Amino acid sequence: MAKFTAKADPSPLSDLPFTGPDGKDITLGAFDGKVILLNVWATWCAPCRHEMPDLEALNQDMQSDDFQVVILSMDRGGREASLKFLDEIGVTSLRPYLDPTGKFSRSIGVLGLPVTLLINRDGQELGRLVGPAEWNSADAKALIKKALKP
Repeated sequence: MAKFTAKADPSPLSDLPFTGPDGKDITLGAFDGKVILLNVWATWCAPCRHEMPDLEALNQDMQSDDFQVVILSMDRGGREASLKFLDEIGVTSLRPYLDPTGKFSRSIGVLGLPVTLLINRDGQELGRLVGPAEWNSADAKALIKKALKP
């Protein structure tokens, strides 16, 4: 987690909508009250393929009423392309959210992939990591547990 850049003060994020797993528009406000790890990725991104199984393992280990991993695909191929990718790499517990136009991702400052943001219960960014990471590591879990403390 050495590449994780914490913010001195949590900052608000965009309220632009993206598409939920059910195909309906959703905003980050839907996760208020929950700490989320928002991973922005795409099927054509090799580092994304490498880190996705760790994100799934982290979600399986730590998902609760207080924490969730949210994976946001920037693929223009839509849900089918994302689901095919996840199936190919054996990821079964994470459901893809979609940002095929990239509007939401650009609004939160995503310039390359993957990018992962840690977001507090109030929808504010605590920090981000640009590039792949070992999200099922003890360091990553400690970072999330710290964010979960009241």
